[in-house]
Amino acid sequence: MIQPESTANPSQSVDMSIIKAAQAWVLSLFNDSHDTRLLYHNYRHSAAVVDKVNEIAQSGGFSSETIEIAQIAAWFYGTGYLKDYLSFHNQSIIAAEEFLNERKYPSKKKSKVLSCINALKLGHEPETIEQQLFADAQTAVELTDQFFQLGPLLHLERELVLNQPLSASEWAQVQLQSLLKTKFYTDYAKKVFEPIVAQNILTQKTIVEKTKRADLKREALGDGLLRKFQNIEKNIPTRATQTFFRINYRNHINLSSIADNKAHIMISVNAIIISVLISILSYRNITESNPLVLMPVIIFLVTGLTSLVYAVLSARPKITTLNVGKNTLEETKKNIIFFGNFVHLDLDQYEAAMDSVFRDGELLYGNMTRDLYYLGKVLDKKYRYLTYSYNIFMVGFAATVLTFLLAFLS
Repeated sequence: MIQPESTANPSQSVDMSIIKAAQAWVLSLFNDSHDTRLLYHNYRHSAAVVDKVNEIAQSGGFSSETIEIAQIAAWFYGTGYLKDYLSFHNQSIIAAEEFLNERKYPSKKKSKVLSCINALKLGHEPETIEQQLFADAQTAVELTDQFFQLGPLLHLERELVLNQPLSASEWAQVQLQSLLKTKFYTDYAKKVFEPIVAQNILTQKTIVEKTKRADLKREALGDGLLRKFQNIEKNIPTRATQTFFRINYRNHINLSSIADNKAHIMISVNAIIISVLISILSYRNITESNPLVLMPVIIFLVTGLTSLVYAVLSARPKITTLNVGKNTLEETKKNIIFFGNFVHLDLDQYEAAMDSVFRDGELLYGNMTRDLYYLGKVLDKKYRYLTYSYNIFMVGFAATVLTFLLAFLS
């Protein structure tokens, strides 16, 4: 292993003019050759690698020349992606060499900068202290703190540039392999970054297993498409989903209670008035003394009775029974929440269906959604009957009063 260089405070003697010139040159290159497909390997990425070089260098043990070389290599390493995505190392070396030649940079130091870029090629091992510092900074940016935040950008970038789409499970496996191949060289990187990579490996292994299970479920469907409510927790927090169902169930139940109360009012009013009218008609001389009273009484008897019937239909219990007959367990467990759908089942069948529901979030969400749907259908029928009842009562009552007035005035 290469021993760290001894120096008091190397950062103070780094030639910042060449570093700033490299930064300006790279910024201009990214502006002139802007490629919107480079969502990951862009100017931000280069600047982040330079920052990591400085962070590792602050731990000490690096000469000013080492830090300077690593910083220049960090600025130019990602420029090759603008020219040739697959052979970017060679293009980055060309860009760095062009810049260093323009600046008449010393040949020995220029050679070290180019070797740093070349050392990160697949199959190469960083040998010098400059190469190890640069390699650790590059690895730290790609595979530590922001690994999971920036990973989707790299995934999409490869798909856009290389036109090689990878499924979620394939990409998860690629990312896991990248983490498993990680190696740090400097003392600071081993102490600070290796524990982060270890934690990322653990998390990524879990993601790989989840995506594999999702692929198996998708294959079982045969059509390769996502089922309804599948993976819903990934997009909507579980608490938000629970709140949605809780509020909707409460609203449906409240609306049902309001409809029943209104129906009971209409039943009571019509029943009382009809009873009174029948009592009036029972007098023997009412038709002889005032026969014109019969017309408004008959009008209200007809409309009031019709209104009462619709109110009773609205308040009458409605029980949906979807699991009647010889349904399979797969069909039965899709509608198992409402009592009308499971009272026909044996206890063993019911327990088996509920066990399946509780073990599958997708099935649970589907059951609750379908239950809400059928509650809504029942409410729709209740309110339609209730509307008919009130409208008929209103028209019949108005017609009765008007007819009575006409009979009285005549």
